[in-house]
Amino acid sequence: MENQYNIFIICKTKQLFHDKVVSLSPYDKHINSFHFVKSVFLEMNQDNFEKTKKLKTRYNTSMKSRIRKLGCIYAHRNALRKIVKIKTQNNLILEEDATLFDDLPNPPTHSAYMGGWIVPKKITLAGKQQVVIPELNLGLNQINFDKIKILMTHSYFVKDTVTANTILKVIESKQPIKNYDIFLNDYKFLHNFYYPPIFVQENHISDIDGKVNKNALRSHNYDLEDT
Repeated sequence: MENQYNIFIICKTKQLFHDKVVSLSPYDKHINSFHFVKSVFLEMNQDNFEKTKKLKTRYNTSMKSRIRKLGCIYAHRNALRKIVKIKTQNNLILEEDATLFDDLPNPPTHSAYMGGWIVPKKITLAGKQQVVIPELNLGLNQINFDKIKILMTHSYFVKDTVTANTILKVIESKQPIKNYDIFLNDYKFLHNFYYPPIFVQENHISDIDGKVNKNALRSHNYDLEDT
Protein backbone atom coordinates (compact mmCIF):
# COMPACT_ATOMS: atom_id res chain seq x y z
CA MET A 1 0.00 0.00 0.00
CA GLU A 2 1.40 3.40 -1.03
CA ASN A 3 0.63 5.22 2.24
CA GLN A 4 1.07 2.34 4.67
CA TYR A 5 4.00 0.79 6.48
CA ASN A 6 5.17 -2.80 6.53
CA ILE A 7 6.68 -3.10 10.00
CA PHE A 8 9.43 -5.57 10.88
CA ILE A 9 9.98 -5.91 14.63
CA ILE A 10 13.12 -7.58 16.01
CA CYS A 11 12.07 -9.24 19.29
CA LYS A 12 13.20 -11.99 21.63
CA THR A 13 9.73 -13.56 21.87
CA LYS A 14 6.38 -13.65 20.11
CA GLN A 15 4.81 -12.13 23.23
CA LEU A 16 7.04 -9.07 23.03
CA PHE A 17 6.21 -8.83 19.33
CA HIS A 18 2.49 -9.01 20.16
CA ASP A 19 2.87 -6.27 22.80
CA LYS A 20 4.59 -4.02 20.28
CA VAL A 21 1.85 -4.64 17.70
CA VAL A 22 -0.80 -3.71 20.28
CA SER A 23 1.07 -0.50 21.15
CA LEU A 24 0.96 0.52 17.47
CA SER A 25 -2.67 -0.49 16.91
CA PRO A 26 -4.01 3.10 17.19
CA TYR A 27 -2.23 3.74 13.88
CA ASP A 28 -3.76 0.83 11.96
CA LYS A 29 -4.73 3.10 9.07
CA HIS A 30 -1.01 3.72 8.46
CA ILE A 31 0.00 0.06 8.69
CA ASN A 32 -0.32 -2.66 6.07
CA SER A 33 1.44 -5.53 7.85
CA PHE A 34 3.54 -6.62 10.84
CA HIS A 35 6.41 -9.13 10.67
CA PHE A 36 8.15 -10.90 13.54
CA VAL A 37 11.95 -11.08 13.29
CA LYS A 38 13.49 -13.15 16.06
CA SER A 39 16.47 -11.67 17.90
CA VAL A 40 19.71 -13.53 17.28
CA PHE A 41 21.81 -14.69 20.25
CA LEU A 42 24.82 -16.63 19.06
CA GLU A 43 26.37 -19.32 21.21
CA MET A 44 29.90 -18.95 22.53
CA ASN A 45 31.54 -21.64 20.43
CA GLN A 46 34.46 -21.93 18.04
CA ASP A 47 32.36 -21.70 14.88
CA ASN A 48 30.92 -18.37 15.99
CA PHE A 49 34.31 -17.14 17.19
CA GLU A 50 35.49 -17.64 13.60
CA LYS A 51 32.52 -15.69 12.24
CA THR A 52 33.43 -12.67 14.38
CA LYS A 53 36.56 -12.24 12.28
CA LYS A 54 34.30 -10.36 9.86
CA LEU A 55 33.78 -7.67 12.51
CA LYS A 56 35.90 -4.52 12.66
CA THR A 57 36.06 -3.67 16.35
CA ARG A 58 38.62 -2.26 18.75
CA TYR A 59 41.45 -4.66 19.48
CA ASN A 60 40.40 -4.95 23.14
CA THR A 61 36.73 -5.78 22.48
CA SER A 62 35.86 -8.95 24.39
CA MET A 63 34.77 -12.05 22.51
CA LYS A 64 31.44 -11.96 24.39
CA SER A 65 30.80 -8.44 23.11
CA ARG A 66 31.86 -9.42 19.57
CA ILE A 67 29.42 -12.33 19.60
CA ARG A 68 26.59 -10.05 20.73
CA LYS A 69 27.40 -7.39 18.15
CA LEU A 70 27.40 -10.03 15.42
CA GLY A 71 24.03 -11.32 16.65
CA CYS A 72 22.62 -7.79 16.31
CA ILE A 73 23.91 -7.58 12.72
CA TYR A 74 22.41 -10.98 11.91
CA ALA A 75 19.00 -9.94 13.28
CA HIS A 76 18.93 -6.84 11.06
CA ARG A 77 20.20 -8.96 8.17
CA ASN A 78 17.23 -11.28 8.68
CA ALA A 79 14.81 -8.35 8.63
CA LEU A 80 16.34 -7.16 5.35
CA ARG A 81 16.16 -10.68 3.93
CA LYS A 82 12.41 -10.76 4.65
CA ILE A 83 11.92 -7.41 2.94
CA VAL A 84 13.77 -8.60 -0.16
CA LYS A 85 11.98 -11.97 -0.19
CA ILE A 86 8.42 -10.63 0.05
CA LYS A 87 9.22 -7.46 -1.94
CA THR A 88 7.59 -4.94 0.41
CA GLN A 89 7.81 -1.16 0.18
CA ASN A 90 7.69 1.44 3.00
CA ASN A 91 9.46 -0.83 5.45
CA LEU A 92 9.91 0.22 9.06
CA ILE A 93 12.47 -1.83 11.01
CA LEU A 94 12.10 -1.63 14.80
CA GLU A 95 14.02 -3.18 17.65
CA GLU A 96 11.91 -4.28 20.61
CA ASP A 97 13.00 -1.31 22.74
CA ALA A 98 11.79 1.26 20.19
CA THR A 99 8.99 3.29 21.77
CA LEU A 100 6.64 5.50 19.80
CA PHE A 101 7.34 9.10 20.80
CA ASP A 102 5.24 11.03 18.32
CA ASP A 103 2.31 10.31 16.00
CA LEU A 104 3.12 7.82 13.25
CA PRO A 105 3.20 9.92 10.06
CA ASN A 106 2.61 8.83 6.50
CA PRO A 107 5.61 6.90 5.16
CA PRO A 108 8.43 9.28 4.16
CA THR A 109 9.40 9.71 0.54
CA HIS A 110 12.96 8.48 1.18
CA SER A 111 14.74 5.99 3.43
CA ALA A 112 15.48 7.60 6.80
CA TYR A 113 16.29 7.24 10.46
CA MET A 114 13.08 7.54 12.48
CA GLY A 115 14.99 8.11 15.71
CA GLY A 116 18.48 7.77 17.10
CA TRP A 117 21.38 9.75 18.52
CA ILE A 118 23.01 12.50 16.46
CA VAL A 119 26.70 12.88 17.29
CA PRO A 120 29.68 14.74 15.81
CA LYS A 121 31.39 13.15 12.84
CA LYS A 122 34.40 12.40 15.08
CA ILE A 123 32.96 9.46 16.96
CA THR A 124 35.22 9.97 19.99
CA LEU A 125 33.20 13.13 20.73
CA ALA A 126 29.95 11.18 21.09
CA GLY A 127 28.55 11.79 24.55
CA LYS A 128 30.98 14.65 25.11
CA GLN A 129 29.79 17.23 22.61
CA GLN A 130 26.20 17.82 21.56
CA VAL A 131 25.38 18.73 17.98
CA VAL A 132 23.62 21.95 17.00
CA ILE A 133 21.62 21.94 13.76
CA PRO A 134 20.46 25.55 13.22
CA GLU A 135 17.67 24.81 10.74
CA LEU A 136 15.50 21.73 11.18
CA ASN A 137 12.55 20.92 8.98
CA LEU A 138 9.50 19.09 10.22
CA GLY A 139 9.72 15.74 8.45
CA LEU A 140 12.76 14.73 6.44
CA ASN A 141 16.13 16.39 6.96
CA GLN A 142 19.23 15.53 4.94
CA ILE A 143 22.22 14.17 6.84
CA ASN A 144 25.41 16.19 6.44
CA PHE A 145 27.92 13.33 6.75
CA ASP A 146 30.79 15.85 6.82
CA LYS A 147 29.56 17.02 10.24
CA ILE A 148 27.44 14.33 11.91
CA LYS A 149 26.74 10.64 12.35
CA ILE A 150 23.55 9.00 13.58
CA LEU A 151 23.96 6.20 16.07
CA MET A 152 21.39 3.59 17.23
CA THR A 153 19.29 1.43 14.95
CA HIS A 154 16.16 0.99 17.03
CA SER A 155 14.03 2.54 14.28
CA TYR A 156 14.75 3.19 10.63
CA PHE A 157 12.77 3.31 7.42
CA VAL A 158 13.80 1.45 4.27
CA LYS A 159 11.78 2.79 1.37
CA ASP A 160 12.13 -0.11 -1.06
CA THR A 161 13.65 -3.50 -1.80
CA VAL A 162 16.47 -1.89 -3.79
CA THR A 163 17.76 -0.14 -0.67
CA ALA A 164 17.24 -3.25 1.47
CA ASN A 165 19.11 -5.40 -1.03
CA THR A 166 21.97 -2.88 -1.27
CA ILE A 167 22.53 -3.04 2.50
CA LEU A 168 22.08 -6.80 2.54
CA LYS A 169 24.66 -7.43 -0.18
CA VAL A 170 27.38 -5.64 1.78
CA ILE A 171 26.50 -7.51 5.00
CA GLU A 172 26.68 -10.82 3.15
CA SER A 173 29.86 -9.98 1.26
CA LYS A 174 33.38 -10.73 2.44
CA GLN A 175 33.89 -7.11 3.39
CA PRO A 176 34.58 -6.51 7.10
CA ILE A 177 31.80 -4.81 9.00
CA LYS A 178 31.70 -2.48 12.01
CA ASN A 179 28.94 -2.17 14.61
CA TYR A 180 25.67 -2.03 12.71
CA ASP A 181 24.93 1.64 13.34
CA ILE A 182 28.47 2.71 12.39
CA PHE A 183 28.27 0.48 9.32
CA LEU A 184 25.09 2.21 8.10
CA ASN A 185 26.83 5.59 8.48
CA ASP A 186 30.07 4.56 6.82
CA TYR A 187 28.26 3.37 3.72
CA LYS A 188 25.72 6.24 3.76
CA PHE A 189 22.80 3.93 3.08
CA LEU A 190 20.31 6.34 4.70
CA HIS A 191 20.64 9.99 3.71
CA ASN A 192 17.85 11.44 5.83
CA PHE A 193 16.47 11.59 9.35
CA TYR A 194 12.90 12.35 10.39
CA TYR A 195 12.31 15.26 12.75
CA PRO A 196 11.04 15.25 15.41
CA PRO A 197 11.99 11.62 16.15
CA ILE A 198 9.08 9.22 15.83
CA PHE A 199 10.65 6.59 18.10
CA VAL A 200 12.96 6.78 21.11
CA GLN A 201 14.79 3.95 22.81
CA GLU A 202 13.24 3.01 26.14
CA ASN A 203 15.25 2.29 29.27
CA HIS A 204 16.51 -1.26 29.05
CA ILE A 205 19.44 -3.54 29.73
CA SER A 206 21.52 -3.67 26.56
CA ASP A 207 21.75 -7.11 24.97
CA ILE A 208 25.26 -6.18 23.84
CA ASP A 209 26.72 -4.54 26.95
CA GLY A 210 24.56 -6.31 29.53
CA LYS A 211 23.91 -3.09 31.44
CA VAL A 212 21.53 -0.13 31.44
CA ASN A 213 22.85 2.56 29.09
CA LYS A 214 21.89 6.21 28.53
CA ASN A 215 20.20 5.64 25.19
CA ALA A 216 16.78 6.64 26.51
CA LEU A 217 18.16 10.13 27.15
CA ARG A 218 20.35 10.23 24.06
CA SER A 219 17.48 9.37 21.72
CA HIS A 220 15.21 12.09 23.13
CA ASN A 221 15.21 14.73 20.38
CA TYR A 222 18.30 12.96 18.95
CA ASP A 223 20.25 14.55 21.87
CA LEU A 224 20.38 17.80 19.89
CA GLU A 225 21.09 21.07 21.65
CA ASP A 226 18.24 23.54 21.67
CA THR A 227 18.47 25.78 18.66
